[in-house]
Amino acid sequence: MSTHALHHPSIPVTYARHLVELCKRWHVAPEELMAETALARLDPATNDTRLSPLEFNLLVGRALRLTGEPALGYHFGLQTKLSAHGFLGYAVMTSATLAEAISLTEKFFSTRSGALNMRFFTEGGTAVVQIDSQVDIKAPFAFPFESLLIGLAHAGAYITGVSSIEAEIWIDFPEPPYYAAAAHLLPCPIRYGKPVNQLRFPAELLEQPLLLADATASQLAAEQCERELEALSSKPLVSRVRALLGEDMSAMPDLETVARRCCMSARSLKRKLAEQGVGFSELVAELRRDEAMLLLAEGRLSVEQIAERLGYRDPANFTRAFKAWTGRTPRQFREEQRASRSIP
Repeated sequence: MSTHALHHPSIPVTYARHLVELCKRWHVAPEELMAETALARLDPATNDTRLSPLEFNLLVGRALRLTGEPALGYHFGLQTKLSAHGFLGYAVMTSATLAEAISLTEKFFSTRSGALNMRFFTEGGTAVVQIDSQVDIKAPFAFPFESLLIGLAHAGAYITGVSSIEAEIWIDFPEPPYYAAAAHLLPCPIRYGKPVNQLRFPAELLEQPLLLADATASQLAAEQCERELEALSSKPLVSRVRALLGEDMSAMPDLETVARRCCMSARSLKRKLAEQGVGFSELVAELRRDEAMLLLAEGRLSVEQIAERLGYRDPANFTRAFKAWTGRTPRQFREEQRASRSIP
């Protein structure tokens, strides 16, 4: 695995905006939450923008710290309606059976996130929806898996019309202190400390007919999902450049090398990027800053190791750059993240 998918804009901005709205419940102002994140750099009226998984995780980390609510992933999963998933949500709602709905979700899952994979299979009498990471950096919190798997369980109960679904969720994080206090909110129990991230339920439920089944509507929505998938696979120029820069952060290619791999001159690449409102050096700085913040929050590597991983021969130069980006030294930022994770 690599960090390539971390830098590819693949998460619809609607999820980030939903998180901003959710945090108002804890009296966190949108401006405060969005500061120092990708959302602060976006046009508020833009709805078709996508964030990279790294940018979204940085927003989540900030939300956890500012709200002081460690179970925020539970609330996000429970409050995200199927309609928030765009055409995929409508295709799922109008499917004939639960099996068809899950199969559609598996097929078009990459239109919702580029850093996670979804697999759907059965083990004897148990149906399994498994979520795997495509990247070698693990978020320092369980939010992505908690929110996604809880959301899937909650949606399953909703589209089948049952009051609760006979299921359980597996999470490959240690059981957190907040689980016992918030377990009553969830559609099914969570088993932490498992080797994988899964939603598990009786396979007999797969043939459960759905309340809003509509073959024509589901087909039309699925066709829109096909078009969305095709558009994402075409990789616009900025996404292509970001992906090339993120292939090896310790030896990031220069402008001429990236231009050559994009089959154009350096001058043409600079012009085309400028037309899309971004500069090459700006992309380099954003990638280094965002990956530095995630690695510092993750906590596995020392500041010196992170500096080397990001291509800085002298850690002092990395410290100066990081302070210019965030107003804090790498060690100060790491301490903030540790403090936020110690919230009971």
